[in-house]
Amino acid sequence: MNIKLKIALVVIFVIHLSMAIARKTTDGVEHHRLLRLHTLLITSTAMLIASFYMWKRVTFAITTLFPFSSPVRSRRLRLLCFQDIALALLFLFLFLSHIAMFFFYVLLGPEPNVIAITSLSFIAAYAHILIFLVLVDIIFYFTKLIHNKVTPNSVHTYLVNNRSYHILLAVFLGFMFMFAGLYSTHTDPIVRKTTIPMKNFEGTVGGSNVSIALLSDIHIGPSVGRSRIRKIVDMTNALKPDIIAIAGDLADGLVRDFSGAAEPLCDLKARGGVYFATGNHEYMHGNVTEWFAFLEDCNITILHNQNKHITVNGQKLCVAGADDLFALRAHVPGHGMDLKKALSTCTTDTTNILLAHQPNAAKLVLTDHELSQKVNLILSGHTHGGQMYPFVPIVHIANAFVRGRYYDPKTDTYVYVSAGVNYFGPPIKMFGSCEIIFINMI
Repeated sequence: MNIKLKIALVVIFVIHLSMAIARKTTDGVEHHRLLRLHTLLITSTAMLIASFYMWKRVTFAITTLFPFSSPVRSRRLRLLCFQDIALALLFLFLFLSHIAMFFFYVLLGPEPNVIAITSLSFIAAYAHILIFLVLVDIIFYFTKLIHNKVTPNSVHTYLVNNRSYHILLAVFLGFMFMFAGLYSTHTDPIVRKTTIPMKNFEGTVGGSNVSIALLSDIHIGPSVGRSRIRKIVDMTNALKPDIIAIAGDLADGLVRDFSGAAEPLCDLKARGGVYFATGNHEYMHGNVTEWFAFLEDCNITILHNQNKHITVNGQKLCVAGADDLFALRAHVPGHGMDLKKALSTCTTDTTNILLAHQPNAAKLVLTDHELSQKVNLILSGHTHGGQMYPFVPIVHIANAFVRGRYYDPKTDTYVYVSAGVNYFGPPIKMFGSCEIIFINMI
């Protein structure tokens, strides 16, 4: 191994080890800042390796299909040859992809910066291209292994002869998925309606249905600005819900940077109130205490392992919210999921609704006999439905529930997981997965 490479590897190891130790010895705002920085360093390190791989593959395809101009041509034509232009564009693409995460720290304001949007969009194309290139290589090398065991006119011979085309096809598909995702996120969110029966509603004198608008994963940040939030608020208010529930992941930054973008949230209106429970991003990307103060100024009720008893349309409700599962690991004093505390005053003769950002928290409730007796409906988000198609299998593996309405017959409890009204980071999402959930409880 080259001595320079060895030194670089040692330096990278020392930096990551130092960051890990620093994270363990801090808490509160200092901890979350170190966490963000360390996440950025980890991402950058992984991307350096991936970019080297991507550069080698794509440059091979470009130089094979578009060789340098003939030396007899003029120097000016040589400098303007297609290969040079293609390699320059590839370098620019990789560079903008690498700096995408820095836009969580710079050029922040009420509306997304055009450079930030471009860079964050490219990182989505980058992820897709990387996956497609790996698939191309897996197929190529697998057929190479079995090539000698089959006829000479095998699939591998075809792949060898057309390898450059398949590499460029992977690049093309990556950008196609990016543009399709951009279209999805630059159109209005879908209002997805569902009806859920509530056993405690039966026989209530003078009672009627109660509606809830569920907003999850708003992700105000470098790619989600004020105009997008205004549209979401207007669409939500137009539904005239009795209750509005914000189930975590409100913002990916500090109040000082995104208060202007978040300001339209102050116009959310519901007779039964607007409620908020934290998600993991409140602890990873911002100062949760400052966001609590901002939301309280907007008359949004914070459910910090708390609940509130209300009566809406003659129905007695207990709306509870628990800190996110990540809160304990975030080292923020006074924060950590406490489901028993969140549901402490909810009783079995009321209809009890729990806001728990991660669906795995819903599983904890359903598998606890005492807690499950106190909950009728759990509202979650977090999964984004996968956000991008390649990640759908991962969210299915990592989460107890992924998207939509679920019913647990053992506890007679419903769970609804929203794919989120927005997206994290890259403004890319699968078709129909930016959604406002409108629940009619009957």
